[in-house]
Amino acid sequence: MKRALILAAALAAAATPAFAEKSAPAGKVLPFLDRFLKVPPAESARVKLSYAIRHDGQMMPNLKATLVEKSGARTPLPVNGEGYFDRLPTLAQMQGDPTIVLDVPADMKLGSMMSFGTQLPPAREYDARELVATVNEANTVIGKAAGPMSFMAPKMTGIAFSKAEGGTIVFADGHSAPLPQAKDVPYFRPADHQGAVRVKLTKTPTKVGFYDGKK
Repeated sequence: MKRALILAAALAAAATPAFAEKSAPAGKVLPFLDRFLKVPPAESARVKLSYAIRHDGQMMPNLKATLVEKSGARTPLPVNGEGYFDRLPTLAQMQGDPTIVLDVPADMKLGSMMSFGTQLPPAREYDARELVATVNEANTVIGKAAGPMSFMAPKMTGIAFSKAEGGTIVFADGHSAPLPQAKDVPYFRPADHQGAVRVKLTKTPTKVGFYDGKK
């Protein structure tokens, strides 16, 4: 599931380069955001991109960050308690080649992490059709955002439910089957569960993300 969440290395020929400045081009801090924002909102409503700044492999929660445009306009980019940006630049802002100023020492070495996730809220039960639509939309968006490098992009095969403990798949004919698990995380794969109508979980998951495994 971690591979499904961190796509920067998979969508690019090389990992996001680290930067050692107090400010850096927004395009390096937020790779592929401009490509993602070019996908029509109606085609990407079920998915989201999240970004975090890291130091020595650790998240930096509540970091102060500001987007600075060529015109001098400054827009705060709040970082939440988990270390992810709560707000991201718009496509128009990204196309203006802005910089991001971080409230850290100028010589601190930092890196950025990109996560690709779902908009599905944690719940005990899901309509299987919505899960299928989310997986399909994810692969379409990834392909469009990756452009010529789409052949390198990972393929999302299902939905994973962190900390849900277990679950049941209910099929249209009335029979049911247990959700499979990978490293104690239940997941639903449309290709393996054709005819499913509902997914019922043992516990409300703490996070609903993508699964990119083959089984």
